[in-house]
Amino acid sequence: MATVAQVAKAALQRILVQASEAPLEPDEYQDFIFAMNNYMAQLDAQGISLGYTEVSDLGDTVTIPTGALRGLIANMAIEVSPDYGGVVSEGLVLAARQGLQTMRTIGQRIRASALPSTLPLGSGNEDESWGLNGHFYPDYEAEILAETTGAIGLENNTQ
Repeated sequence: MATVAQVAKAALQRILVQASEAPLEPDEYQDFIFAMNNYMAQLDAQGISLGYTEVSDLGDTVTIPTGALRGLIANMAIEVSPDYGGVVSEGLVLAARQGLQTMRTIGQRIRASALPSTLPLGSGNEDESWGLNGHFYPDYEAEILAETTGAIGLENNTQ
């Protein structure tokens, strides 16, 4: 699991704001933490549930799956770029797009599907384990099997 400091440093390095050898100052990154909490709350509201818990300082653990870290870092770099005067490269945009797609894949909620109430029941749908216990067409099996001449007679009320 990554810490907020690791995510912040990686994101700010992607937009050329944070040098790799420069130390992180906690007071400089409160805006980053606020933006990250808001960004992850927005994803959760959009149905992308990654199990993120709100963080408050650089030592906190970022509680998302490891596969979603790349997307978080790239998207946070773009998100805070205007605040820090950072440079957004074409590669960063591509990484953010791919990372967001991965975050959607990991965090999507799959709902149980249900048959609509208007779906007709047909032949072969009498399986009780599915809750289907009738046919869309009337049961003419006994009449058909009772035919001895090899020909099926006309239906009732036909002309």
